[in-house]
Amino acid sequence: MKKSLGPFILGQYLPNGKNLWHPISVLLFLTWASLAHAEPLQLLSLESTTLPGDSLQIQLTLSGPAFSPRVFHTDNPARIALDLPGVSNRLEKKQFPINVGGAQSIQAIAVADRTRVVVNLVKSVPYNTRVEGNSIYVVLLKGRAITPTESLQQAPVAARPSARPVSDAYPIGQSILNIDFRRGEKGVGRILITLANPTMIADIREEGLKVVARFPAASLPLTLARRLDVMDFATPVQYIDSTEDGNGAKLTITPVTEEYEYSSYQSENLLTIEFRPLTTVEKEEAKKKNFAYAGQKLSLNFQNIPVRSVFQILADFTKEQYPPNGLNLVASDTVAGDVTLRLNDVPWDQALDLVLKAKNLGKRQQGNIIEILPADELNKQIKEELEQQKVVEELEPLKTEIIQINYTNAEDVKIVLVGTMAKTNIATGAMAPNATSASTTSLDVSQSILTTRGNVTVDKRTNQLIVKDTAKNLEKVRDLIKQLDIPIRQVLIEARVVIASNSFARELGSRFAVNNELPNQTRTITDSTGKTFDAKTLSIPSNGFFTTGNALADLGAQGAIAGTPATLGVTVLKVGDYLLNLELSAAQAEGRSEIISNPRLMTADQTKAIIKQGNQIPVSSGSTATTVASVTYKDVVLELDVTPHITPNDNIRMELMIKKDNPNGVVLNGNPEIDTREITTSVQVTNGDTVVLGGVYDNTKITNTNKVPFLGDLPGIGFMFRYNAVQDNKSELLIFITPKVIKQNMGQR
Repeated sequence: MKKSLGPFILGQYLPNGKNLWHPISVLLFLTWASLAHAEPLQLLSLESTTLPGDSLQIQLTLSGPAFSPRVFHTDNPARIALDLPGVSNRLEKKQFPINVGGAQSIQAIAVADRTRVVVNLVKSVPYNTRVEGNSIYVVLLKGRAITPTESLQQAPVAARPSARPVSDAYPIGQSILNIDFRRGEKGVGRILITLANPTMIADIREEGLKVVARFPAASLPLTLARRLDVMDFATPVQYIDSTEDGNGAKLTITPVTEEYEYSSYQSENLLTIEFRPLTTVEKEEAKKKNFAYAGQKLSLNFQNIPVRSVFQILADFTKEQYPPNGLNLVASDTVAGDVTLRLNDVPWDQALDLVLKAKNLGKRQQGNIIEILPADELNKQIKEELEQQKVVEELEPLKTEIIQINYTNAEDVKIVLVGTMAKTNIATGAMAPNATSASTTSLDVSQSILTTRGNVTVDKRTNQLIVKDTAKNLEKVRDLIKQLDIPIRQVLIEARVVIASNSFARELGSRFAVNNELPNQTRTITDSTGKTFDAKTLSIPSNGFFTTGNALADLGAQGAIAGTPATLGVTVLKVGDYLLNLELSAAQAEGRSEIISNPRLMTADQTKAIIKQGNQIPVSSGSTATTVASVTYKDVVLELDVTPHITPNDNIRMELMIKKDNPNGVVLNGNPEIDTREITTSVQVTNGDTVVLGGVYDNTKITNTNKVPFLGDLPGIGFMFRYNAVQDNKSELLIFITPKVIKQNMGQR
C-alpha cells in the first residue's frame, strides 16, 4: 500500500500508521506563524527618572521585544539621537520637557519607516544604553564632560555608528554646496541640502510661524543666496530664503499654513527637511487638543425651562467623565429664572458655561462638587475667604530659621526676599530715577517675599540669613533660596591689541661747487728699491672736499633720515686755480615695529570686571594774572572693561570696552599729546573662539622733489640737478578677543 508523502513535510509516521508531528517542526511552524501575523513595533511611552548620584535614566517602552538602537551624538548642539528602524511613534506629543540632570527636553519624531528619539542636552555628558525586555534605557551620567577620544556608551560598536564619519569623497570644510526642492507623495515637500562635510551641524527649530535651519560657521555661495518660491508645488512650503551672516548660513522656510508637520534626517552629506501636510483626521485631532471642553456631547432644545432643571440634566451627563456617580451640582438659593436653549452636539461642560454666562452666574469646583451661585455672590465669597486667610496669617505664630548661603552674598539674597532697591528723594519723598546728593537708597518692601510680620537679618561673619516668618512662608523662602544659591559660572577673557608699523624713507641728491686750488704740498714716496724722493700733490681743504660757500648748486641729502648720508665726490673740471667738483649723496632708512598688549582677566557671569595698566601724566591748565596754573593727572593706560553673559548654548555675549593710550612725544602748550585707541562694542562669541573686534589701517606716503629748472629735467644727467625724498609709513591696529567658559564640576548643586 502506497503511503502519502505529504505528512512527512512536518512530521513522520508511527509504526501504527498514525502521523506524529516532530517537535522541532512544530516549533518552526509556530514561529513562522507568529512572525507572519506579528504587528510592527510601536513606541508606546517615554519616561525619565532621577537616579542616585544625580544621574538621569530615560526609558523607552516598545510594544514588543526591544533591540539595540543605532545611537550617535553631537557636541554642538549637545544631543544624543537614537534611531529605531521599523518602529512607529504612538506617543501623544513630540516634545517632552525635562530640565533635569543636564537634559533639556526629548523629541520623538517618526521619519519614513523609523522613529528617531533626540535627547537635547545642556552640554555633552557621558552616557550608556542597555536593553531589557520591551524597554530601551539611556542613562546620563553626572560628572566631567566628555572628551572627543572617549567612548560615550557601553553598547556594541556595531550598534552605534559614528556620528561624525569622515570620507575622502567630501571636502573638509563648512559650506553648503546645493539647495534643492522636491515634491513627494501626498503633497510632501522636501528641501534637499547638500553639505560639503557630513559632520556639519544643523540647528533646526520653529521661530514664530517659520522654520529656521542654522548652520554655524558655514559659508553659502553667492549663487545660492536667494529666495526660492515653491508655492506652485502644492506643498506646505511657500518660500525658502537662503542667507549668510556673521554666524554662518541660514535657511528660513515660510509655510503656507500652520497645518503641517516637519522633520529632518541626514544621509551622508545630504540633509533633508520634510514638510508633511496634516490629514483630515489629524486636523480634527489637533482641533480637539486645542478645544477646551472634553465632556460628553449632548443636544438640548427647550423653551423657557427653569435654569435649575438645566443643571440637573447636565449633572446626569457627567457620569461618563466622572464615574461612577458623576459630578454633584449645588445651586445657591438665589439661582433662579428661566432659559431658552437650542444646542446640538455640544459638550456638557461647554453647555454649562454657556448657561452660566447667559444668567450671570459663576461656579467653583472642589473635588467632585460644583457650586453654582451668582457672580456677585461668588466674588464676595472669595473676598471674604481671602480676608479670613489674612486674619489667620496675622495670628499664626512665627518661627525663626537660619539658612546658610553657600555661593551668593547673603546681602544680595536679602534684597530679593525683602524688596528691590529704590532711590527716594529726601526733600520731596518722591521716587527719583537717579540718586543725587539729596537722595537716599532704601528697600521697596511692596515687592517683599515675606509676610507683613516677617523679617530677615544677615550674619556677615558666616554669610547666613536669619529668617523669621510663618511656617508656610518659610517653606517658600527655602525653595526660593535653593534656586538662587547656586554656583555662578566664570569666564576667562583674553584680549590682544596689536599695533604694527612699517616706515621707509629715501633721499637722493647732488651738488656742484667751485673751489680754489690750494698750494702744493710735499710728500715723501718710497719706491720698490727702497729709495725715497719728494712728490708734489694737492692738499685737501681743512673744511672738507668742497667749499659750500662757492657751490653752484646744492641739492645734496643732508642726513635728515640717517645721521650722515653716503657721499661720493669727484673733480669734473679744472680751470686755472679753480676746480669744478661734484658730490653725490644718498641715504635710506627702514623701520619695523610691533607692539602687542595682552590683557587677561577672569570674572563671574553677569559681573563687570576691569583691568588697567599704565601711567598718569600731569596736565596743567593755563595760568592768568589772577590765577595759578593747576595740575591734574590724566590716566594713560591699557584698559579692558567687560561684562560677560553665558547663553544657554555656552556662547558668551560680552559688553566690551578696550582702550590703549600712548604719548606720541609731541608737547603742546606744555602738555603732552596722547594717542588714544579705543573700541566699545557688544559681541557674541562661541566658547573658546577668537574674534577680531576691529582694526584701523593707516598709510602715509610723501614724495618731495627739489631741482634746478631745466637742468633737472634733462634726460640722462637730470638726476645730478635733482633732490628726491620719499617717505612711506604704514600703521595697522588690530584687536582680538577670546572668551572661555571655565568648566566646573557637574556634580555640584
